[in-house]
This record gives sequence, C-alpha cells and structure tokens, in this order.
Amino acid sequence: MLSILAELPPELLTQIVSHIEHVQTLLHLSRTCKRLHEYTEKDGYRVFVQHRFPSIQTPPHWKGAAHALTTLSRAWDRKAFIARAIEPDNAAVRLPSGSRRVDHGRRQRGQTMGYQPVIDSYESWLGGSWDARRETLCWGAGAELIIRVKSMGDMAEKAWQEASIGRERLEKFDQHHHKINWVVYKEDPLQEGRDDIASVNLLRPSQRQDDSSEYVIVGRASGGLECLRLVAEKHVSEVMARYITNDRPVRAASISSSTQPLLAACLSDGVVAIYPVVFDIDEVKPVGELALIPPEKPGKTWSTRFLSNDRLAVGFGPSTEPLHIYQIDQDGISKDPIRRFETETADIKVFGDEGIHLGSSSASGASSVYSLAPIAPSSHAGGAEGEIFLSGWYNGAVRLHDMRSPSSCTAIYDDVIDVSSPIYSLLPLGRERFIAGGARHSIIKVFDLRMPGGKAYYAADLESCSSRTSRNPPTPAPESSGVCCDYHYETKHSRRDWNVFLNPRGPNFYKLGTRRSSESPVYSLSSPSASSPSLYAGIENTVVQFDIVSMMDRHPDPIFKYGPPKIRGARDSEIRRKWDPQRDVLRLAMYEQVSMGSMRLRVQSTVGDMDCNIRGWDERWL
Repeated sequence: MLSILAELPPELLTQIVSHIEHVQTLLHLSRTCKRLHEYTEKDGYRVFVQHRFPSIQTPPHWKGAAHALTTLSRAWDRKAFIARAIEPDNAAVRLPSGSRRVDHGRRQRGQTMGYQPVIDSYESWLGGSWDARRETLCWGAGAELIIRVKSMGDMAEKAWQEASIGRERLEKFDQHHHKINWVVYKEDPLQEGRDDIASVNLLRPSQRQDDSSEYVIVGRASGGLECLRLVAEKHVSEVMARYITNDRPVRAASISSSTQPLLAACLSDGVVAIYPVVFDIDEVKPVGELALIPPEKPGKTWSTRFLSNDRLAVGFGPSTEPLHIYQIDQDGISKDPIRRFETETADIKVFGDEGIHLGSSSASGASSVYSLAPIAPSSHAGGAEGEIFLSGWYNGAVRLHDMRSPSSCTAIYDDVIDVSSPIYSLLPLGRERFIAGGARHSIIKVFDLRMPGGKAYYAADLESCSSRTSRNPPTPAPESSGVCCDYHYETKHSRRDWNVFLNPRGPNFYKLGTRRSSESPVYSLSSPSASSPSLYAGIENTVVQFDIVSMMDRHPDPIFKYGPPKIRGARDSEIRRKWDPQRDVLRLAMYEQVSMGSMRLRVQSTVGDMDCNIRGWDERWL
C-alpha cells in the first residue's frame, strides 16, 4: 500500500492531503519514505493550510504556518491567552527632541479622564522562516503618538546574544528575546484635550517609500490631519504631508489597501472627505467631499472604512438608514450611495444562546452605526474583496452584510447577557471569528462567525471521547449527528461565544490609570494579521495586549521559541520565568454567552498556578 501511495502523481497526492484534518497525520505521512517527505515539504503543508485555514492569508512558509495556525486555533478553542497592559519603557525615544525621558500613562493636568486609545498595527516578514517578522503597533494617547516596533526571529535572537548582559537586554528585549523599540511623538505646541488624537493609520510597506521608516497618518480633534515619518534608531521625525481640513475636527479615518492609497476622513459632524496619500505635496486638498448630515439636523458620522479600493462604508446616525456604501476612485467619491442599509431586519438569522433562529434586531426607527470592518475573502467560499462586512450598532447587535444580497443584512450576532451595550469596535480574524468591543464594563466579545469558508480545523478531534462536559446545562449529541460523544459535538457543532472583562483582579492594572478604566468602553481593537497570536484592545488610559497562547503548550507558536526553555513538567517558577518574568500578567474574568440562569463567571489563576481541570478549557481558568 505504501509503495502504491508513493508512486501516485502529485495531483492525486494533493487530493488525498486536502482531506487530512490534522497536521500530525501529515507529519506521519512525511516520515514514511523519501518521496512522500519531499512532497510534504514542498506541497503538503501548503495544501493543508489552504484547506484547513482558507480565510487566513499567510506568507509561503507553509510548515511554520501549519504549526502556528493549528496551535493558535487550539488556543482560541480553549480560551487560552495571556493579557498585560503595555506602555513605553524608560528606554523609549521621545521625538522630535530625541530625548529618552518619557512621562507616560498619566492624565495630564486639567484632564478629568484618561485618553481614549485609537490603535493600528501590522506585521511584515523579513526572512525565510515563519518567525522572522517585524510587528509595528501604534496608538494615540491623548496628544501623544506612541509606536512600538518589535523584531522577531533568528536576527533578533542574534542581537540578544550580542547584547550585554543586564541593562541592555532588559531595556531592548522581552522575555522571548524579541527586540523592542519604543517611540513617543509629540510636538511642543500640542495640548492634551484640545489636540487629542482621534485616528491613526499606519501605511503598509507596499504603500510607502522603501526604507525602515514608519509612516503614519494622524487625525486630531483640533482638525489636524498629517502624515508623519518616524525613524526611532536615527531619532528622525518629519511631517511628510498635511491634509487640508479647514480646522474641522477629525472623528475617524481610513486608508485603502492599494499601493496608491486613498484617505477617507470623517470631518466635523457630517462630512466625509477623500484625499490622495502623497508625499511630495506639503498641503493636500481633498479630491472630493460628501455632506451626509446637514448642519441643521442632529446626528454624527461615527465611522468610515474602505471595504475595498473602490468601495467606502460610512456609519452615522441616528437615522433609519445609518449605513451607506459609496463608490470611490481617484477623482473622489460618488454623490449618491450605491447601497443604503436600513434598521429594519425581519426574518434574518440571529445567532445567540438559542442557536440559529429567524428573528429581527431590536432596532426600530432611527439608530446609529459606530463601527465597521470588512471580512476577508475565502479560497473555499469565493467572493471578492469588499462584498462582505460587519457593522456594530447602537442597540448592541453586530450585523453581517453581503453586497450581493438584497437583504439589509444576512445575519445578526447578539449577546444575550450584555444585551444593549453599543458596539464601539470590531476586529474580524479571517472568516473564523470576530471580536467586538462593548461600550460598557470594558468587555470584549468573541463571536464565532459561523459562515462558509470559515472554521475548518478542530483541535479537539485529537482528544479522547468523553461524556463529561463543562457546560451547564450540557449539550448532548443528537443520535442523527453521527458524532461520537457529547464533548466532540459541543466543540465542533455547538460552540459558544464568550466575553472577557478587561478590569482584572489585583492592583497592578490601576497603576496605569484610574478605576474608571474598569467601566470604560473598548474604544478600539487591532491585530497585526489574522495569523498573529497577538491582538490589542484600547480602553481608557490603557492598551491591553493579548497573546493567544497556552502557557502549558509544549509546542507554542514559533515566535515564542526563544527565551527560557520549553515547558514540560516545569515547576511554577519556571513557568513564571517563561511567561511572566515582570509579574505583569493580568488575571481576567470571563463568561460564556448563555442564558442568565446558566451563566457562570470564571477567573484566571495566577501564572504558574495550574490547578484547573475543566475539559476543553485552558489550565488557568477556575
């Protein structure tokens, strides 16, 4: 049988591998003979990644991608993450002065509340391996712009080895030997409150000049809108272009993904302006403006987002049609929308505690759309860029829209516990899941998208069968389902959405701000990519970093391979040294989105305290 398999042409081997559900099976196949090993290394991992993770775009480091994505998927399924509040350290460079004295994380004099972070991030690969990458994170902290550049992989490890033991390693590297550079930018005339940053957009490498600089477009409440070029290593900062707003406040902004991008900015209460992103003009005029809300009428433009290079979504309100889609080109924006989405949603699939059912959103009459996010195309489900997207509404619902459908939306995602909290931010991760930031209690909500071309990998299939379940009440497997046990039915066919509170147990969190942070909205969400194990949430005066990883995973994502040795039968002190050397990991609380009578609040244990034994959950949950 093995000889027959090894003699098959690559096309038939590809058909066979496309049905393999777990990377361990592929690894065993590669060990059977030389030819199958060569096929697996060349094409097998690529086929596996493209079929099991069809909506997640990755660079062609297929073996590393298979390892990282399967590990990441298992961590998501087990609700495994490490969270910490982040801020610039004492080695941060302050620009334009070039000094290293940074006064961070505090409210400025005269301010009654902390800043409201707006965040953007991306990552780019630097070499021939999965973990050789550079991650750039940027957020607005009042009138200050904060940038963190993290380098990972073999080159960062080499730099760590060459760095002197002690202060240099502590200031320039984290516990995983990632090299860290912080930049804090603030010009002297800017004032807290008046000149607070309202939008940040990092230009991707394909959209800017070919150098090591970071280009970021910053919009301010005072009407400033400019493109900055920052180089931390050389202490360089300069304004590349200023966009004419006529001193109208910037509420939100978005840039297209094109190599010749456009910038869309919400100005004042009811105007959207379109600008070309150029670096050779000091003052850039808009190529088109659109007044959505007349000055004499109530309402605001809350959000704008490019769905594709030629489609722009605008959310505003209150209105009975608070979501418009416009056609965009280099000459500006169309006068009339190509599509309007209304508030009424009869006979739409609603996802909640009762599963899928037909219903309608509680929105009636006028409402507002606060957040927008496009959904990436999938190699399995097809579709083009800009056809499918999410919107976050004032009534607490998240709606899924399809430009090809005549319906106002194709699905509604409701949280049955936190029912009416407006959705301030959205972050899709491929077509597998999305995260929503609520307006109350510092809650982030994790939803399964439940759509074609989405989740196709289930790590729990590798676990033994069991009738034991952590659910109350349990979800028994129907006899007609053909599933072996209740546990595997729950993990594959009856997955639950869940919420996390960003107001942790313990005093360390509050040293960055005030106890107001515990009730803050989640103003923004960002992740460098759908394949990244990191994501960032902005609440009042604080940015929280989530690393989606289990501390007890013997084979974590390759970007965590350096630092203290692998965990296998490790003592508590060794686990803390690997994952929490600064004692800054937060203990968060969460609950699954079920009816109030069945809801149970769970809290994370401290790092190293792994007494939890809940089937299907990370070891830290109690």
